[in-house]
Amino acid sequence: MASTLSTQPAAAAPKMILPPVMTLEGHNGPITSISYSSDGEQMVSGGWDKTSRRWDLQAGMEIEDVRDVCEWAVHAVAVSRDGRWVITACGYDQRGELKACEVETGMVKTFQGHSHAIYCIDISENSMLLANGSDDRTVRIWSLDTGKLVAGPFKSADSVGAIRFSRDSKKLAIHSHVASCLE
Repeated sequence: MASTLSTQPAAAAPKMILPPVMTLEGHNGPITSISYSSDGEQMVSGGWDKTSRRWDLQAGMEIEDVRDVCEWAVHAVAVSRDGRWVITACGYDQRGELKACEVETGMVKTFQGHSHAIYCIDISENSMLLANGSDDRTVRIWSLDTGKLVAGPFKSADSVGAIRFSRDSKKLAIHSHVASCLE
């Protein structure tokens, strides 16, 4: 099949529907995850530079005194719906790191159990449960209040790439990287 050259003028680029309001700079490498606080006044970001950063969106600046540093790249961040918790999921190869910071007190809880990087997290609608999926092919559900494992580990077909609670927090959808189905 022969290719043809069009003499028609190129279509004009569409105008941006949502123009940028501000640019937040600070990460030294790719940003892998972002999450807004429920009031929309703050945002959390995580990246390959091993940091999760909290941003004041009114001032357009990082809240530097709450920056979290991990041993490995940050793969996922989340803010609980009640604004009480900021979650950071990190890891590399055969190491996983999962932390919850209580925003008001600055207290950090570390959740132990995964043997590989943690790629995805979700917080239940009532902000009581934390679910996470890992490259170790397991899913776990934790109590944010106690820091204890409440369900799992559940085996997955492969590395877990996405996880989501139902609105009533009674179901959990899991997507593994190579599976062609949801578990």
